[in-house]
Amino acid sequence: MGFRDTEHITKDEDLTSLRKDSRFNQILDISRQPFEAKPIIEVPKAQPAKATDGIVKVSAANFGYDGRTQIFLGLVEPNDTAIDPITKLKGTTGELLSKWYKEGSAAGHIGDFYDNHDGDHSPLDLRKFPQLTAIKYDDEMKRRNLHNGLQSQLIYNAIVLGNSSTALTQGPLWRSQPRHALTLPGGAARLAVQYRSNHIYFYPEHRDHDPGHNGKDGFGDVFPANTPYFVISQGSSGSDRPFMEAFAATLAAFRPDTKTRLRKNGLITPTLQMLFRRTSKLVENESDYFKGKAHPTVFKSENIDLTKMVKRAHALRAENIPPLAHISVTEEMEEFPGRDYFDIGPRQKFITTPHAIARIHKTTALEYSITLDASTSADLDERKLTYKWTVLRGDNKRIKIEPTDRSGSKVKISVPWHERTPVQKGSKLYSNRVDIGLFVSNGTHWSTPAIFSIYHPDNQTRKSSADGRILSVKYDPSIYTDPRIDAPANWTDTYKYNDDMKLLGWTRTRKDSEPQSFTPEGRLILASNEKGEPTRSTAVAYVPKRQPNGIFHLEQVNVEDSQKTVTD
Repeated sequence: MGFRDTEHITKDEDLTSLRKDSRFNQILDISRQPFEAKPIIEVPKAQPAKATDGIVKVSAANFGYDGRTQIFLGLVEPNDTAIDPITKLKGTTGELLSKWYKEGSAAGHIGDFYDNHDGDHSPLDLRKFPQLTAIKYDDEMKRRNLHNGLQSQLIYNAIVLGNSSTALTQGPLWRSQPRHALTLPGGAARLAVQYRSNHIYFYPEHRDHDPGHNGKDGFGDVFPANTPYFVISQGSSGSDRPFMEAFAATLAAFRPDTKTRLRKNGLITPTLQMLFRRTSKLVENESDYFKGKAHPTVFKSENIDLTKMVKRAHALRAENIPPLAHISVTEEMEEFPGRDYFDIGPRQKFITTPHAIARIHKTTALEYSITLDASTSADLDERKLTYKWTVLRGDNKRIKIEPTDRSGSKVKISVPWHERTPVQKGSKLYSNRVDIGLFVSNGTHWSTPAIFSIYHPDNQTRKSSADGRILSVKYDPSIYTDPRIDAPANWTDTYKYNDDMKLLGWTRTRKDSEPQSFTPEGRLILASNEKGEPTRSTAVAYVPKRQPNGIFHLEQVNVEDSQKTVTD
């Protein structure tokens, strides 16, 4: 299997019982020989699927597998011959694309693919874009459900536009496909791979982004993070189509050399996202591009300015490509489940990817602090970058963004607890999330933002002192919070301090049960002496318990009793 340390194998006490077996000496003989690595599982080499008449049909034979990212890698080849016209779009946009393509200044869609993942429930109208090649799946891939719903398992060696106008509508884990992607283990990491692999997918928000609260008309914005990895459309089935058309037209408008350079460097999607957001009808000037209205969680089709979008794409030159924003964590506050917050395990650090980082504010600390580094942001021509950090959502007066170096590429961010507030002034849509965007400029273009998000669970009501000490937290399981990011509890914790403002612990109260007291370390107090000092306590674990409605609530379980005398 590759381990060749013969001396270690000979002396390993765990293998003592094998030494009298004749096969053990054979193992030792093998270990002394040079190692020739062979795969444990022989996988046939993937063969490219060739397109015919605007369609490429893929099967398992066209895919390899990357165990690190847990993604299938597909090989496809486009049609051999060019197809005219570039588009059948009507109006100014169609006329511009046709004119540019005829004069050779627009690349068109030769080599681009369209991937529908909803059984053609809400397909892109390919009659408007004859040069796009449609990806179709064979029966075996359909049997494995690799053709439908969230597309997070496949990467192709090509530029891909795709969509799935579907959602998970049944049971306690109801959600849109984008929220499903963000809350799946490793889901955000796979989205980041798509982002840098020239793939862009479109999904409707369905019920995840509608005015209301806790099911009264809607639930508000329940997305726990904001990312540049896909486009989420306001509405349900079919609401994604205008966005697909806009991105398809823009992709065709790139100059051939510009598009080639973007594709080779994995910058098609970041650049499309920049153009889409920069040309929004809500962005009237450059300063608007750095505001939350340009970078919402979910987009409305009425704000698309298609002609402006394709003109800006066509004006982009290969020698001046927009830079790429990149963020990483260099320092972060520690988390201690069972003491600082209560959950089934460590779940504050929600997602950490190169272009989107998100946290769930579970700690009882007044602020969540984190230090981010954007110095690995890049420009293809290594031009000097300018860094700009802005609050896209949240109370700008209370959020601190403090540079820690001269360039501004490194910042310490402190975000205080945020109650539910409108996503924009005057909006009927409410949110519990704060978004901070990192933009980089190479002197000509500003990038699509990398985004840091922090979500404050809606099912908590907190009271704090003026000096920042937590006084109480009421947990209300009747208020909806995504069960994949938070297990709701049904108690109120009231915190106690001595005269020096040192935490003494907290008292937990529930309806129809006796109050319980806890030490500052989170141990349940079982007995105290005459001075009120704990003399016996037990460690406590928090486990999920399924309720009749299928939702898991947090249950407190004593894990051990011990004699523990608390001294100062």
